[in-house]
Amino acid sequence: MELPVIMCIGTDLVGGDCLGPIVGELLVESNVSAYVYGTLKRPITASNLKEYYEFIRSNHSSTLIAVDSCVGKDVGLISVMHGSLKPGAASGKVLPEVGDISVTAVTSAYPPSDKRFASVRLGFIWSLAQSVVNEILALIRL
Repeated sequence: MELPVIMCIGTDLVGGDCLGPIVGELLVESNVSAYVYGTLKRPITASNLKEYYEFIRSNHSSTLIAVDSCVGKDVGLISVMHGSLKPGAASGKVLPEVGDISVTAVTSAYPPSDKRFASVRLGFIWSLAQSVVNEILALIRL
């Protein structure tokens, strides 16, 4: 059985959007039994998401877990769902839907504003990322 693939989406240039790369970094540091794409050193952003997604789909046939931050009413809420997520939807970007399983965490209130999304505290994102990592580790062990 092939290892699962985890695609962590976001950029470290925006506070509310750095959840994915931090999750990716923490997963790599924990030596998770999975292929991890999207870290602080090599983030998956709007500009390279399509290429990463095509690479992953052409090189892996296992379950793809997509991780991304989002905006919403319940800041701090982590959701794990079957099905894909839509990266960049809150900012109106048209990007491919990705993932067989999606893991999202609300990092900022809706409606999105550039200022609000950019000024999310790193300590909050770090704690949220650790919780997301725990959720992913539990998923992989199932």
